[in-house]
Amino acid sequence: MKNIKNIILSLTFILISSGLASTPGLNVITINTDDAQRYASWLQKAIPIFEEVWGDNVVAFGICSPISGAEKLGNNFVWSVAPSLAIGFASANDVYEDPKAAREIQKIIRSRTVERRDSWGIIKNTERVYGAGETTAQYNFMSTPESVLGYVSAIEAMEAAAAENGFGDIQVAVFEAAGAGDRAGMVIASVQAPNLQRLGAFLDERWSSWMAESMSTFPTLRTPEHEWVNVCTTLYSNNG
Repeated sequence: MKNIKNIILSLTFILISSGLASTPGLNVITINTDDAQRYASWLQKAIPIFEEVWGDNVVAFGICSPISGAEKLGNNFVWSVAPSLAIGFASANDVYEDPKAAREIQKIIRSRTVERRDSWGIIKNTERVYGAGETTAQYNFMSTPESVLGYVSAIEAMEAAAAENGFGDIQVAVFEAAGAGDRAGMVIASVQAPNLQRLGAFLDERWSSWMAESMSTFPTLRTPEHEWVNVCTTLYSNNG
């Protein structure tokens, strides 16, 4: 019966996902550097060059730096969002193949190593769109769900409960692996807050009655894989 239920939920999710809206693509490059500040400064200066190559293929771009949970000290996550997975896949190497952009990348090549490149589909977005220069704090929880649709529904219910209990500024995005190597079949629930204090205050509520109730089904819905706490900055957004 459980398998039948999961099949039905999965089919429902496929039908929803194949509607009019495409799935935005999230490309993440994990880099390692001994000087994150220098790397971020170079990245900011390189954006005008990259923007010429991106065109409409990249709608947002930024960097996340873990304050805890990093697989390796010095890891940072350089991310970009494409309007769809199709566009994200097709344009993934544009910056590396453009001569001017490639020359810019050569300036930093000895100061960082590329650990991995992963693609994710954004299957639940936040209502708020962040502009260039905005910084958020994020608790990213990666897991393998029994049912993606069931897990997303539970997250939405928890998010609604949070809003009713003084955390209307907390939003949750969900990313599904779509070319993420050994993370196949996994999703990331990205809890996003205006700052680390608000993120910590939200996580402090984990033992409260309202959050315990709203998350009571989570243990049966997914198997935990990894978690991070990140500070993320949007460096470019075509929304301003």
